[in-house]
Amino acid sequence: MPHTASRRLGALAAAGALSAGALVALAAPAAQAATAATTYTCTFPSLGARDIPVSITATLPAAANAGLDAPAIPVLLSVTLPGDVVDAAKGLFGATTIGGFSNDMVASLDELSSSDAAALPLQNARFPQTAVPTTANTPLTLNTPNPVTTAGAVPASTVPVNLPGAGTYDIVVPSAFKFTATKQGDVTMLADVPCALKAGSPTSLGSIVLAENESTTVATPTKKVTPLGKKTKLKVVVEAANEVPTGKVKVMLGKKTLGKGVLNAKGKVKVELKKALPAGKTKVKVLYLGDDFTEKSKDKKVVIKVR
Repeated sequence: MPHTASRRLGALAAAGALSAGALVALAAPAAQAATAATTYTCTFPSLGARDIPVSITATLPAAANAGLDAPAIPVLLSVTLPGDVVDAAKGLFGATTIGGFSNDMVASLDELSSSDAAALPLQNARFPQTAVPTTANTPLTLNTPNPVTTAGAVPASTVPVNLPGAGTYDIVVPSAFKFTATKQGDVTMLADVPCALKAGSPTSLGSIVLAENESTTVATPTKKVTPLGKKTKLKVVVEAANEVPTGKVKVMLGKKTLGKGVLNAKGKVKVELKKALPAGKTKVKVLYLGDDFTEKSKDKKVVIKVR
């Protein structure tokens, strides 16, 4: 479900470095590298359809908070071109090296218990030039840069993304993409070769649990003392990490609902009680009912004075 509240961690996405250190910002349990070794069918103009092994590796946390502005996370991509494709590049285009890129790879987070999903686009999916083998009909593997083994290298990565609502999500590889093959000097040989995930191929990089954010609810009467016969108004403020809570609040006396309201874009609301309270002190509870991103909470010691 979309969440339109203002984000408190918007700057985090812009500041997220393309390094393993970016994962620290997720404030999640220890992250582990996961690899999906899968197969795409790419259709080349002169050769037709060919199966292309593709490996996708990313270090992702097992859990994080819903609604978090997650920074860019490095991704390692490996594409293996069949021997006849390599030979065609040598024979038709005079290629001595082969590289390439894709500008439209989009993975996704698919919620396991519903149809909810969130796009996870990849950026900088570029494969540096790699020397072609001298032996005929020999496959060639292209790899995106790895900053761990090559200092200063800029890897492929996810784009900074606002994580969706609470739930358990499957991290799904791109269903399709277009690949542009280049040769020495990054000269284009074949542009926008269509590639689609081969039926029955692995699709998952693993799963991630997005937890609801803890919230705090604080309610105070708008006046220290409500005049006898007048309806009391309460100012309610609900706060949470990573996002501004949305949804409803209720004022309760035992099991009886005295009033209710809906939080505004700042996580605040003024609730006027349905009826005037009797003279003296009345202790009520104010309940926040939660949303897709935020846990329920309550202020159970709200004292209203009437005289």
